[in-house]
Amino acid sequence: MKHICISLLVVFLGVQLVSADYNNPPGWENNPYFTHQSWSFTDASNPSAPDPGFISPGSPSFNLTAANRTWVDDIGLVYDFGGNPLGTRQGGWKIEGPSTDEVWFTVDIPNEPNPHMYKELWFELTFRVTDMTHAGSITNDVDLQVYAEGIIDGDHKFDYLGDLGGAFGIDINGHIWLRFEGTFRYDPQPPWEQIMLTGSVADGQQVLLDQIDIDTRCVPEPTTMGLLGMGVFALLRRRKRR
Repeated sequence: MKHICISLLVVFLGVQLVSADYNNPPGWENNPYFTHQSWSFTDASNPSAPDPGFISPGSPSFNLTAANRTWVDDIGLVYDFGGNPLGTRQGGWKIEGPSTDEVWFTVDIPNEPNPHMYKELWFELTFRVTDMTHAGSITNDVDLQVYAEGIIDGDHKFDYLGDLGGAFGIDINGHIWLRFEGTFRYDPQPPWEQIMLTGSVADGQQVLLDQIDIDTRCVPEPTTMGLLGMGVFALLRRRKRR
């Protein structure tokens, strides 16, 4: 995926914003290799461990690398576009311009490597931008990629499967709130992957990172599933002959 693609269709949410951050998960919880981790930025730690309750074979980590960054402790109340309160935001990282093609952050997700499975990764980011004009241009200003083992080349780059997103709120200062989610795939299952967000923001503009949620799962290759099915079929035939 070259750029995050965000639809600016208004998304009306009738629930408290904090409880809606894990907004549209892919429903992979029953996968035996499922992982989940989130960062709600309740303090200024950097690098930052995930929120309590994460599910992972190792220790996921978030590392903010943007140079012109500021920790914001109390973000305040956010409203939908009808003026209804959605909830109060607490904690986030503000990145201010000018910043050009800068790596804003990386996230490392550990796995158990398996050459007979492929990995799928779902990523959701809740953030705000300067205003509605900035919301319309942010799609061309950011680039989110995923790389197996943190090796930045084409052979280790995850395939981009699709995305969904939109503007859902506004705060008292006129900042626009957006949520983006995307899905990626890599074959075979690597020992770990790195999510990298590169961005540009003009002088006088700002982006505030408020929450990140990441789910992953491993899926057997079709050939592996076929061999498994053949094995089960042979076992059933053997039992019938007895």
